Amino acid sequence: MEIVFKDAELARVCNSGPARRDRLGPDGATILLRRLGQMEAAHHLADLRHVAAARLRPAANGDCFTLLVSLGDHGDLVVRPRDDDPPGTLDDGTLNEHAVRAVIVAAIHRP
Repeated sequence: MEIVFKDAELARVCNSGPARRDRLGPDGATILLRRLGQMEAAHHLADLRHVAAARLRPAANGDCFTLLVSLGDHGDLVVRPRDDDPPGTLDDGTLNEHAVRAVIVAAIHRP
């Protein structure tokens, strides 16, 4: 799956070892790097459902296109499909996770 970032600062935090450690500490940095690797290895968003630790779930904002990917005790990655109108949106308006092959990481939500 392709991963893009909402802005340059978020990309720096996610892609730089020192920036990850500064933001999340050593354990959180390791989890973030692992989760990004799992996301990149996935063929589509639905594959993350098979990674128990990812705990893919809807965000509390009620938008069915915004999802949370767990970083354990260190928070969540807030992700959305890269396309505003993802292909394969189901008739009931929900997201067809099998059709999403690119996501935007919008934020790191800390508890």
